[in-house]
Amino acid sequence: MRIPLWIAKGTIALVVGLAVGYGVGLSLAHDAAKGRALTLDQYMADFKIHKTDLESSAMPMGLSLLSGVVLVFAVFGLYELLAVGLARVLVALDRRTAGPPPLDPGSG
Repeated sequence: MRIPLWIAKGTIALVVGLAVGYGVGLSLAHDAAKGRALTLDQYMADFKIHKTDLESSAMPMGLSLLSGVVLVFAVFGLYELLAVGLARVLVALDRRTAGPPPLDPGSG
């Protein structure tokens, strides 16, 4: 089951990487569009709101480290579970399409 596992891991990494890249790209494009539309007068009028939003996102370093570790474990755990599941599906599909094993003429 080694080869199907590597194929599954590569497939999962590719699909998840494409999805994350697409999401990041959309987010950056949205932010760039907001930046192009923002005028100095609008920014100055809402300066206190922008400043409050930035200041309210502060997080203690210990909590940041802990959440980073939990997030990485969750991502890798989910990746491994998806890869093992897809590898089992690939093996099951391979068995269904391969047909019965040939008879050995010397074993009779």
